[in-house]
Amino acid sequence: MALSNQELLQKAALTTADFGGAGEAPLTIEQVEEFLRLAITPQAMLPEVRTVKSNAATWQESKIEFGARIMKPGTESSRLAEGDRTKPTTGLVEIVTTLIRGEVPVSDEVLEDQVERAGFADKLMAMIAEAVGRDVEELFIQGDTTSGDSYLALKDGWLKLAENGSGANVYAAAADAQDYQTIFNKLLTSLPDRFKRNIQDMRYFVPQRIVEKYRDILSARGTPLGDFALEGVRDLVYQGIKIIGVPLFPIVAGTPDTSKILLSHRMNLYAGYRREVRMETFRDPREGATSFVVSSRVCPQIAHVAATAIATGVNVEP
Repeated sequence: MALSNQELLQKAALTTADFGGAGEAPLTIEQVEEFLRLAITPQAMLPEVRTVKSNAATWQESKIEFGARIMKPGTESSRLAEGDRTKPTTGLVEIVTTLIRGEVPVSDEVLEDQVERAGFADKLMAMIAEAVGRDVEELFIQGDTTSGDSYLALKDGWLKLAENGSGANVYAAAADAQDYQTIFNKLLTSLPDRFKRNIQDMRYFVPQRIVEKYRDILSARGTPLGDFALEGVRDLVYQGIKIIGVPLFPIVAGTPDTSKILLSHRMNLYAGYRREVRMETFRDPREGATSFVVSSRVCPQIAHVAATAIATGVNVEP
């Protein structure tokens, strides 16, 4: 019985080695590290958060903290009573990765007409790595399993996890208009004090519009600090916490446009990758094109949801 076109395609996909060795082996560990470096570096949030990798598709990361006092009154030559001894609170962060894949077909003529030839292919791969990083960051930020977008519906991202996870600290900011300083303060004060010990590693992740607007607000004060804010020569901070503008934060169109602000210790946000990133090329002479195919398995996660705070309904009207 004759095979359908779909069956023929599936059969061909299973025998790519038969096409003159068109497929390449998966990247080595060193190449994976370089690919991830190229993917992560230009993004806004990915360089800031904790990157975790494993050879497994699903794994668990240990988390540990001392949430209560461990020091007690001591007595010479005596150990502490059993009730005065302290052990840390432990737990596991489960990373369950999901497959994502991209394909970029390039015609023979494009490759032939480039003066760089082999160099052009290397440049293209670097551009693909950067684009992959952008798309991964979009999923990690905007992911929502109830989304109508099939890509964003793959995983719940950091914003969804921070807003809906156990122990979430959610602040409704609609009534604050564009008083971002008040919103920053409300988020900070909503966090339990035990999560504020490393202020230098905490971050306000905000839509890029807020960075631009907040610089204008500070510049109106007519002080040297206001001049620095307008010129953009210093990082924006509130109470010693850096404010990071993230172009991929979702903006909901309306009257006014709204978005969210996320406050978290940067190492509390996990970017999980299955270590075996695949970058392969496949040339099909029937189409006269070479496809650059990349795939990976990824997962966003939050270690302690209670150590994050998120503002919703934030006015980001230009």
